[in-house]
Amino acid sequence: MKGGSVEREVKAPASSPSGRRREREREYMRNLLLDTARSIAAEQGWQAVTIRRIADRIEYTSPVIYQYFSGKDALVSEVMCVGFRDIADRIEATMSEPADKRLNAVASAFWNFAFAAPELYQAMNGQAGVSFDGAEMPPEVERGFTVFHAVLQSIATDQGKRLRDPAAAVHTMWAYLHGFVSLTMSGRVAGGTRQGEQFMLASLAPLFDAQLC
Repeated sequence: MKGGSVEREVKAPASSPSGRRREREREYMRNLLLDTARSIAAEQGWQAVTIRRIADRIEYTSPVIYQYFSGKDALVSEVMCVGFRDIADRIEATMSEPADKRLNAVASAFWNFAFAAPELYQAMNGQAGVSFDGAEMPPEVERGFTVFHAVLQSIATDQGKRLRDPAAAVHTMWAYLHGFVSLTMSGRVAGGTRQGEQFMLASLAPLFDAQLC
């Protein structure tokens, strides 16, 4: 405070060229931090991801990272949301598949996503040390389950049926897919990913049919 007045930082309007540049730079840095965390996790596991390691990898000091994320949990939460945005988009894209192929397409989209980015999938499922509950579900997570429900409902409708209990159907089918992914990812399925996917698809239709009425 000088001369009885409060000095305020003069910020360029977001719509000004400098404001837009700053926003691009901020978005670039956020994405760099997220990508770096994922890279470390892919190499060494999520337990190896720390703010200091991220800072060292991008050759910045740790305080810089705290300008973008309050800590590791906040950063991992954003990684989790990135994953749910991606998987929701992939699942939603299966709506264009023929009705008789849509169920397998959903399962394959789920499977391919998980094995294309296992570190991302692990973060989504709490293996990075951050999880969520129903009361604090981020919108990206909610959309993932909403889209999954919409696709399952569309398959039932095309068969002239309906989901007996939509919430139970969503959780049952999601848990089934997650179970096969997790078992295969941890090396518990002899024959590797190809065999794991075949096992998953083999019992998929009967399980889905059990959700219908």
